[in-house]
Parts: sequence; structure tokens; C-alpha cells
Amino acid sequence: MTHVTPTASTAPARRTKPLTRALSRPLAGAVVALTLTGATAATAPPATAAPAAPVTVPAAPVTACSTPDFTDARPGSSFYTAITWMRCEGITAGYTDNTFRKGRQITRGETAQFLYRLSGDTHKPSATSAFTDVNPGGAGFEAISWMHAKGYTSGYGNGAFGFNDPITRGQLASFLHGMSGEAGYTAPGTSPFTDMEPSSAFYRASAWLEDTQLVGGYTDGTFRPGQAVTRGEAARFMYAMETRTHGAPPAYQASTPVHSSGANATGGSGGTYRDALGITYSNGTVSSQYHLYADHLDGSAPHGIMIHLHGDGGWEYKDQKWSFIPDYVELAEQHDLMLVVPHTPDRSTNTWWRKDSSSQWAADLLQDLGTKYDLDLNQVYWTGYSGGADTVAEHMMNSHSAGWTGGAAVIVAGGGVYGQDKPLRPISDALKKNFQMHWVVGADDTPAAGGASGDYDAVRAARLGHKFYTDQGLQTSLTIKPGMDHWEISPSGPEKLAQVLAGR
Repeated sequence: MTHVTPTASTAPARRTKPLTRALSRPLAGAVVALTLTGATAATAPPATAAPAAPVTVPAAPVTACSTPDFTDARPGSSFYTAITWMRCEGITAGYTDNTFRKGRQITRGETAQFLYRLSGDTHKPSATSAFTDVNPGGAGFEAISWMHAKGYTSGYGNGAFGFNDPITRGQLASFLHGMSGEAGYTAPGTSPFTDMEPSSAFYRASAWLEDTQLVGGYTDGTFRPGQAVTRGEAARFMYAMETRTHGAPPAYQASTPVHSSGANATGGSGGTYRDALGITYSNGTVSSQYHLYADHLDGSAPHGIMIHLHGDGGWEYKDQKWSFIPDYVELAEQHDLMLVVPHTPDRSTNTWWRKDSSSQWAADLLQDLGTKYDLDLNQVYWTGYSGGADTVAEHMMNSHSAGWTGGAAVIVAGGGVYGQDKPLRPISDALKKNFQMHWVVGADDTPAAGGASGDYDAVRAARLGHKFYTDQGLQTSLTIKPGMDHWEISPSGPEKLAQVLAGR
């Protein structure tokens, strides 16, 4: 399959309905928790009045839209209503391959362009830029000039706007508050969030979002102002803003959808492809949960699968938006793969590698999903980080490789095989021909270099694993990146997998 590197489409035609009405009513009953990262300064409006009381906003009628659905945002999938509204209103055109990339982090520059189109304003920028990293006449210049002229942002203190930086919850809260017309809002003297004080940056804008019910905090009481927003989440932010300003937007529906409901049509028993968190699976011995990302699949043919094993502690499973799971989601969407992020059943240590029953559970999960969704087991892509990397090398390939016939493994910050000269179970000749194994490790990921996790020598582990499987006749590679430690190397997982998928 040819890998498509998406680029943003030509900007859609400007919507004509301006966002000129001062916000007078909150979005009733729709508090949503969204995610982001990075820091930036935006102009904060002065304080004075409280928001109006909530009112019920009647649903708008279904309206036909001639533009077809994005291939990765189908009816019934997450953020579908908001994304479809943005598409049909001309706020976004998505990418040239007709995807929206809802799991990808959105940048400050992209956000500015969305907000400008949302506003319906027209703006003639000056010949010079107010920011050192925004070129006059370049992409986003008009939108960012508009935001600066309106006083919605003053950029960073160093003169830059941060065009390519991911936008954070706090930053987007500040932008939306600036656009709201509710500059007189007085934030409560006691913070509703456990991670923000009244003196915190973005506190007043974040409290405004909470009070108006546009966007709420998390169930643990945090707001997470520094967490990065995905494109799907940004769509919901803006949909909420539009609803508060002008009432519920039309419920757009493509007149000739490219895809049907997404029901599994390949003969499996899994039912409708969907995104779902915390699905429980038991193999009769142990039980655990997994996150499933599959609502971008249509069942027109058998699909492959990507399985990511977390590092020790399981933080990637527990809080995916702080990890690189969104990058794996994007790859899965680009290449029509199911993505599964399982949680180890060994909760006493929260590791994959300490108990053989954990890797057996993962192998059985693959077989269960293969049956339910009629998966193409010639396209199985294992990824693992740290302890998960060791598990892919020492357990999955070593003992369970009979469960698939092709694909690849991308093994980051570890991946050793210790004290063996042959696999615990034979590796088939077909797999040796059709399966690749790639190790990526930071050169400083050793105790001697001071960049390791405790006394774990990830460089030694990667070298041992690479040599072992090379000696077995598999297609292998080892990349040791200078100047990188155990933590800095983690983005290299999706980067390497993207290269592998591009060449398949």
C-alpha cells in the first residue's frame, strides 16, 4: 500500500455568518473534557460579570450537505457531528486525501485559521507581521493578524506566535474567551480545579469555560491547562462555541456518503467497527482491558492490526494523550489498520514481562480479535516501549509467533533476548520472509551515560535482541540515536513505524 503524506487542503470558502453576537447562553448539559500541550501567552480580557443562566437549546433540523464525509470521520464515530458541521460550513477542508485526522494534535497556527473562519470576519492585514515566526502572505498570516488586531492573542513574550506549536487547553480557553464578548466575566475566588490556582495562567478563561459549560474539567477535578488538543477535540470546542452563540447548528448529513454505517462486512462476529475504551477480554486464565481504535475502518476487506504494549507502569494506557498513542492512531487511520492498546493483566507489577501469562493473554487477544473482525494476520504490527519492547522481543516473537504470518515489530528503548541461542518456539520460514523487526534506542539510554531508567541498559538490550533475531534469519535493523535517553527516544516509535508502513 502506498503511504500518503497528507497536506492540508486549500482553505475552504469563508462562511458568511459572522460571530458578532455577544454570547448570551451556555451550552446546556454538554460538558466535555478535551486535551492539549505546550505554553503560550494570549491577551487576557479584564474581569467583571458572571455568565447567564443555562437554557435549553432546541436541536436544529437535519440539513443536506453536498460535500462527502471524510474517510476517517463517519456517521456514529467520535466527533462526527462537530467535524461534519465544520466541513459543511467551510471552516475546514481537511487533507488532500479526504481525511480530517481527528487524533492529531492541532497547532496554534491551524487553530487561528479555524477560529478566523468560525468568526465570519474579513480582515485586511498590514504588509508586516506582528510575529517573528509568521511570514506576511504565508499560511495563516491573515488569520493570525486578525487575532492580534482583535486582541485575542499577543503571542509569546519573545515576539513569536508559536505557529507550529501544539495548542493547549489553557491557550484555547483564552482564545475562545477573547472571542466570546464576555470580557466582564469574574472568575470565582476559589478554583474549581485541583491543578489551577486563581493566580494561574489561563485561570479566568478556564473557569469561564467551566461556568458556561462550554468545556469542563476532568472527573479527577483537574483542568490540565497544559495538555495538547487534538483536531477532533478542537472541532468540539468550536461546535460548542457556535451553539452558545447562535444556537444548535444544522445537523448536516452528506447527501451521498462515501461510507455506510461502518458495520463489519468481512464475515467476522465483532459487529460494528468503533472506538471504545476499556473493553474487557479474558482468555480463561487472566483478564484485562484494551482500548480499541477502529471507527475509521469500513469492513470492505480484511484489515491488519497494530498492537502497542506499554512500558512499565502502564502510563501510555492510562493517559494516552500524554503519550504517543495519538500518533499511532493517525498511522492506523492512514493505513487502514485496527489499533489496539492493551493493559497488562499483571496488575501487581503493571509490567508485561514478569509473567508468561501476560504475553499469553496478548497472543490470545490477537487471535480473538482476528476471529471477531476477520483480520488479515499477514498485517500484524507489534510496537512496544521499554518494558513493552522487551516483551515484544523476549515473549511475543520468542513464544507466540505462530499467531500471525507477516507484518513488523517496532521495538523502542529495549527489546532484549537473554541467554538463548534459539527461539523458545520455532519461527516459520514464511514469517522470516514476511516479518521485519526494528530496534530504536537512544545512545544515552544506559546507566553509564546517566540517561537510563534505573539500572536498565536499553542499548545492551537492543543489541542483544537485534543480534538474536538477525541470527534467526529475520529482516532486522538497529538504530542507535546519539544524544537521546530513555524518555527522549519515545517519539521514535511512531516515526519508525511510519517508515515501515510507507515501504510495505
